[in-house]
Amino acid sequence: MAMTKKFQLGGLPPSHSFMLNPYPDQSIWRCPLCEQKSKQRKMPILIHIVPRHLIVLNYTCRYCQGCDLLIAHKHEIEHLLTELFLQNDPDAIGTEYLIIGTVDKNIWREGIKQSKSLDEMLPHASDFATYYKDLQLTRPGYYRADQEPPLREPPSSQEWVKAKPHSHRK
Repeated sequence: MAMTKKFQLGGLPPSHSFMLNPYPDQSIWRCPLCEQKSKQRKMPILIHIVPRHLIVLNYTCRYCQGCDLLIAHKHEIEHLLTELFLQNDPDAIGTEYLIIGTVDKNIWREGIKQSKSLDEMLPHASDFATYYKDLQLTRPGYYRADQEPPLREPPSSQEWVKAKPHSHRK
């Protein structure tokens, strides 16, 4: 049986698992996979904004050392992206994006001092080894032992949304 290779963007081997927390009112103090207490870890994360932007944000994630899992808050990432693109490319706000992986901290620091091209950055990037589906929480409340609690719907984005075209009044 022929094995197919998964597409890899970064030049470094895949590392860390990743999960996005879409609930702005919920901080994750315990790992959703193993229930151990999570810590914080500041990592330069690589984000692709469709169709033409690739940026690196130095972002503080929740981190479970046992599972090697990074958890980012969706609303915080979108707030930072909105602030960045309001100045540089307002039309990009509200488009799809994908958090791809991490970038070596030394290369990220060099990129702050002197801008680096995509070709210079990607050999020092690492895709996520595992990309988990967004965090899903159940609704709080009392339920019978045989009843499965319903999932809580995450709120829609407040900042990372396409601007509505202005109507022209006469």
